Amino acid sequence: MKKLFKKILLCIDNSPLSTHVADAALSLARQFDAAVVGIHGYNASMHEGAFRMMEPTLPVEYQQEEILQKQRQLHKSLINTGMEKISLSYLKPVEELFNNTFPHFQARVREGKNFSAVNNLIMEEGGDLVVMGTSGFNHESKGFIGSVCLRALRGVNQNFLLIRKHLGLQRPVFMVGLDGSASSVNALKAAAELAAVFDGDIHLVYIFDSEIHKDIFGRLKESLINQGGFSFNAKAQAKIHDEFIDKGLARVGAMILDQAEKDVFGATDRDPARAAGWGLMGEGAQARRFKKILDGHIYKKICNYAEEVKADLVFIGRTGRHFTEGLDLGSVAENVARYAPCSVFVAQSADKGLVNL
Repeated sequence: MKKLFKKILLCIDNSPLSTHVADAALSLARQFDAAVVGIHGYNASMHEGAFRMMEPTLPVEYQQEEILQKQRQLHKSLINTGMEKISLSYLKPVEELFNNTFPHFQARVREGKNFSAVNNLIMEEGGDLVVMGTSGFNHESKGFIGSVCLRALRGVNQNFLLIRKHLGLQRPVFMVGLDGSASSVNALKAAAELAAVFDGDIHLVYIFDSEIHKDIFGRLKESLINQGGFSFNAKAQAKIHDEFIDKGLARVGAMILDQAEKDVFGATDRDPARAAGWGLMGEGAQARRFKKILDGHIYKKICNYAEEVKADLVFIGRTGRHFTEGLDLGSVAENVARYAPCSVFVAQSADKGLVNL
């Protein structure tokens, strides 16, 4: 079996969440003997622009162009050098933490617009996982996600572990949102591997939104009745449609959960072979798994169920069944990243794949 993570990219900005981000990366690095690259982007040009805007407010004796030019050069040199040193200082405590307990750490900083610098470093380094906080220095409120986090998530097709608070990995509870897409199966593969090594439990969840189907049917019914002689038995069709929605979509969900379970674990809860071993999780592993089918607005149900089972980590595919070329991030994945009560693992799109477990 290949290691799930060989290289972990750790995004640090010295914000309050950075300690929890570093702790999560260290736990994973130890477990998988992975190399870790700490990265940070700093925007010196922003400060240079701010200095230019302040020039008209300087005392008269500084307004001569020759003096201004010297001040600009001095300021630029000080800002570039100073901000690079500040960025490295952000990573220094993390570097010491890793080198004292797990000597596979490298620090990299890059000047540029923060999210652009971070994205470029992520793409240059590659790796198997990006660990970062859901927010930086800005105050976090419900639904808030930091701009660097969101732009990195949208801009790079990579596995992301988004840390919202301390991530406990002692007998953790994992929840995986499945929708039949290959990306969601990638998410389950990651959850299965982590559950095996951290002795965790997994909740496999499928959610369908019957209300949206009923609403569409209602609008369709109103538009078809008495239109150009079109024969439409609304009452009979409504009964058939409700029967399909209430039972059919739930049956589809059961099939999706069973297939994902079989693909990843090698057996379902209706398969006697399950008692003999756990497929990818390894024979003898004692972690439990549960399956749940829910009806409702998808991202809300995922977040509510995560809170109900006190999940430590929600796993979700970057894109779902409705993936189309050019889609950077699915709406469910983005909203789960925003509103989940815990940290979130966003599995990269299936066109690149996770790892061959």
